[in-house]
Amino acid sequence: MTNSPKRTRTGWSLAVLAAATLLAAACASDPDDGAVDEPAPDTTEPAATTSTDDAEPADPDVPDAAEAGTDDDPASAPDEPAVDDPSEETPSGDEPGTDEGDTAVAAALRQFDECDAVLSYVQEHAAQAVGPWGLGDGFGIAGEVLEAEIANDDAASGTGSLQPGVDYSTSNVQEAGIDEPHVLKTDGRRMVVASENRVHVVDVTGPAPVLVATVEIGDHWISNLLLHGDRVLVFASQWDVIVPFSEPGDTASEIEPMSSWGPTTGIVEIDLSGATPHVTRRLDIEGDYVGARLTDGVVRLVTRSRPRAIPWAVPETADLAAQERSTGANRDLVASTTVDDWLPRFSLSDASGTATAGGRLVDCDRVWVPPHYAGPGTLSVTTIDISSEGLDGPMDTSSIMSDGSTVYASPEHLYVTTTRWHDWRLEPAGPGDGAPVETEVHMFDTTGRATSTYVGSASVIGTVLNQYSMSEHEGHLRIATTTAPVWQPWRTEGGPESESFVTMFAVGAEGLSEVGQVGGLGIGERIFAVRYLGDIAAVVTFRQVDPLYLLDLSEPTAPAVRGELKITGYSAYLHPLGDDLLLGVGQEATDEGFTVGTQVSLFDIADLDRPQRIAQWTAPGGHSQVEFNALAFLHWQPSDLAVLPLNQYPFDDSGSEPPFLGAVALDTAGTELTERARISHADPPLRKCRESREIVVRPDGTEQPGPWERYCWFDTDWQAQVTASAVVGDRLYLASHKALESVWLDSLERASLLTWAR
Repeated sequence: MTNSPKRTRTGWSLAVLAAATLLAAACASDPDDGAVDEPAPDTTEPAATTSTDDAEPADPDVPDAAEAGTDDDPASAPDEPAVDDPSEETPSGDEPGTDEGDTAVAAALRQFDECDAVLSYVQEHAAQAVGPWGLGDGFGIAGEVLEAEIANDDAASGTGSLQPGVDYSTSNVQEAGIDEPHVLKTDGRRMVVASENRVHVVDVTGPAPVLVATVEIGDHWISNLLLHGDRVLVFASQWDVIVPFSEPGDTASEIEPMSSWGPTTGIVEIDLSGATPHVTRRLDIEGDYVGARLTDGVVRLVTRSRPRAIPWAVPETADLAAQERSTGANRDLVASTTVDDWLPRFSLSDASGTATAGGRLVDCDRVWVPPHYAGPGTLSVTTIDISSEGLDGPMDTSSIMSDGSTVYASPEHLYVTTTRWHDWRLEPAGPGDGAPVETEVHMFDTTGRATSTYVGSASVIGTVLNQYSMSEHEGHLRIATTTAPVWQPWRTEGGPESESFVTMFAVGAEGLSEVGQVGGLGIGERIFAVRYLGDIAAVVTFRQVDPLYLLDLSEPTAPAVRGELKITGYSAYLHPLGDDLLLGVGQEATDEGFTVGTQVSLFDIADLDRPQRIAQWTAPGGHSQVEFNALAFLHWQPSDLAVLPLNQYPFDDSGSEPPFLGAVALDTAGTELTERARISHADPPLRKCRESREIVVRPDGTEQPGPWERYCWFDTDWQAQVTASAVVGDRLYLASHKALESVWLDSLERASLLTWAR
């Protein structure tokens, strides 16, 4: 296999630097938003390339003929003067980007050709960024963590004559044919459900569901899973102790790593082909799990990692001289590191837990540099063809020296975004003085089965909400963002300075180039939902009222707002129903903007200039997972049925009315929204009351008992919160950490209840 990671027989535990060093990239960020930091010449500078070939990296001796991030890319041209600071990187006269004639070269895509170049690049930048407390003494802004979104596997069911969408439902879809992990998957014969650290395999072919097996996944907490044929891949996370590791023949690091807890991503393979499902392999990768996609038997896993634990020196006292001595010691530590101190590792184990392969996750010639230096972290896309050999199949990893938080996949590309790091030591943070927050977009070519090749990066003003903020359509990437001052990107209500945009990028072999943008959306608000419908985009912003904007994107160079509808509340998820109807799930709110409970709206968008809300359903005091996890939503078109998890808590403070935990089924036929049923497998909540009284102390010191007061509440069956739903045959299934319930589709009355053993 070309460019596969080295695999050696060894056993070791994986993890990465603890939470304090997750801020490392902040200390090395360029203070000038427009300027591009590049590797130093000679061994530090990787070879330029524009190749997206799946088999071999580009020849490092061939010059780059088409650069990513050219003059059309706003990130390639500085818009503010650099900050004069002694810790700022100062390029030498030999470095690209030191004069105007080097602009195109500086923005070019660069790929390393050897490990020495990777190490020199990281050491140079880390030495400039390191401080008296190592790489964790700055403060930066990271992108929001994973979204929980959507997709569907049409190619891997292996279910004979059963047809997805007809005989059984698939996971909620953003892009057809691109499956995403979820806590419940079915192929119409089997249902696989993740709950805490267990996977339940259920036979749903008979008159009642039958639990075939429950598979324990050790001490990992399951995020979600994929089902492909007779193979289940479980994605789980764990914090583990870092153990020193070097491959045979490699030069060992001169430093002694300190024991430190860090994140590990585990992928557990379960074989369903026999009578008893069982674990066959386990792949552990150093770093955080960001997301995964499955297309035609090929899995693309996105992880992000930080350098392994380095025993940074700390000042022995608070005086400046002690800090300078500590900084010098930390620079010496950086100089003594090897490439294995910076790049992530992996371990592949068999069913018994014995390591069968391991080593550096990515070969040095599969590491790229983005246009902006983004710290010592590594964003990795690991491609595994599981169609025949599962996790033992061909594996390749492409990495860029950057961070990542949100994943979107189109049929031909995979995009990973992250909010660009800012170093607060170098950039002003006062009101009116802060630079705008930017989002970095990294694009990978996924047209081949064997690899995912980094193509290029671009920058766009503002931050993305989730993967629905992005869409690739007819050769263009559309991305919706909200701006905010650099010191407050986490604001949930927007602000007087906030504004939302939809930016259009042309997608080419050389990367992304901006061709158009429309702004002015939701001044003082932020985006709560986005849905692209061909050449149309629906964007919801909110602070006090909910403006639903309809945008015409048919002309990429001139996108335009067509219509706007203002109502109370907001939609956090938008789902097309066909016939120019759009369903929104979110929260109702008062005229002042205070949310009061779950709201489902039906919009008529036939007239782009005048969208209308034609139906509304509310649940006062309610909340639904669909607001932040679109995978929890089910629309079963054959029955005109929308199903969403619902937790509803009465506003009555007396505790006399019990809460509801379960799901609600809405009839979406025609132009109305009608509640058909509420479904719950929670035990009746137990009402408890307690009486208490205050003791009043008089001025003379004597005590006087106050009146008795009675407080009542309900003990809630939290395990019964619905996490997913699916349709198989004539029944609707609802899953939770407690049970799997089925109801008849025609009557929505209970057919069975399968309770998980504790």
